[in-house]
Amino acid sequence: MIAFVQTFGLDGIAGGPKLLRALLQRDHPPVLSIYTGLGAAPPSRTTEEIHLPMRPSFGRIDRTRFHPSLGVFDGVFRPRFENRLRRVLRESRIKLLHIIPHGYDIVPVYRVASELNIPCFLTIHDDLECMALGHPLKGQMVAALGKAWRSAKGIFVISDEIGQEYSRRYGAREYQIVTDGLTSVAEAPQSRPSRSLRVYFMGLFHPGYRANLRAVLDALKIVRSQHPDWDISVTSRSGYILCSVNTDDVPVKVIPFAPDASEVETDLLSADLLYQPLPFEAELANFGRFSMSTKMVTYLGSGLPILYHGPEDAAAFKLLTGHRAAIMCTTLDAETIAKQLVEAASNREIIVNNALALARARFMLADQQRRFWEPIVAAQST
Repeated sequence: MIAFVQTFGLDGIAGGPKLLRALLQRDHPPVLSIYTGLGAAPPSRTTEEIHLPMRPSFGRIDRTRFHPSLGVFDGVFRPRFENRLRRVLRESRIKLLHIIPHGYDIVPVYRVASELNIPCFLTIHDDLECMALGHPLKGQMVAALGKAWRSAKGIFVISDEIGQEYSRRYGAREYQIVTDGLTSVAEAPQSRPSRSLRVYFMGLFHPGYRANLRAVLDALKIVRSQHPDWDISVTSRSGYILCSVNTDDVPVKVIPFAPDASEVETDLLSADLLYQPLPFEAELANFGRFSMSTKMVTYLGSGLPILYHGPEDAAAFKLLTGHRAAIMCTTLDAETIAKQLVEAASNREIIVNNALALARARFMLADQQRRFWEPIVAAQST
């Protein structure tokens, strides 16, 4: 049996759970998911899963600005966690581990795997150094990640950029790029009214998106003043937005996370432009520089144009601009954004056709599953 160890449950709402669920949608060896996060997670509907928290939860204080400093207790409770993990791995007769390093759990998980001589596969979704900012035991986390990187049986990365960066930091390694995948792609660009600009966002609303959305709302007010007969609005399927909405803004609708893809598909029937923000703040630079959002994969196959809104050094910017697959906006200046939105209408069909071609070439689910499972199955049989 293979154990998947990560800080989230498989039926969670973020990109990581979505990606793992997609990879598990095919025949595969038996899998036990071990969720190490603090809070309760929805039970997995498809895969055996146990909750093995790194440490006890401190309730609401874990959701405040004091959360990073509470990381000192990760070290305090590490021996207890290691004992519980060791028992689970032995009782379940785990022969391989698949680890997504998102937190302090990389330290005890790698330690126990080494002790029990269990080979590990790594999947890198985000830069751990960025995610560990403020954690008092960050040095231990980075050191354990470096050891795991160098000794891993196989490595999967979300983007070539993070694979290259980690090879520079921790030692040259071969890796496979594995991300979210599509089971189908729109045959052609979706037709939409010429006087409609309904902007749609889906997924977690990161605090770093606050300035992005505020700039876009200001830009849409400018467009509305220039084109008062246009239907202009913003819909965010995120449950919440960390951005103030003014009374003179265009209509903004915030709706709950979608439990399954069918709700998003329904949303897209009344959307004109798909919003892909990434933070501009320097302290969040690695957030976009190395990672690749799963929502972008969904957007690429939809037949609707994407509005990329973020820095030029992001992995998503390099991919999208290299294929001319999105409207590229790299500023927080509302006047410039408004001008780009209006001008993009004339290039809409070219942009969407390029996005569809990119989706078919790089992001089909069967290809992602093959790249992920082939080395794991081969390792299990040796």
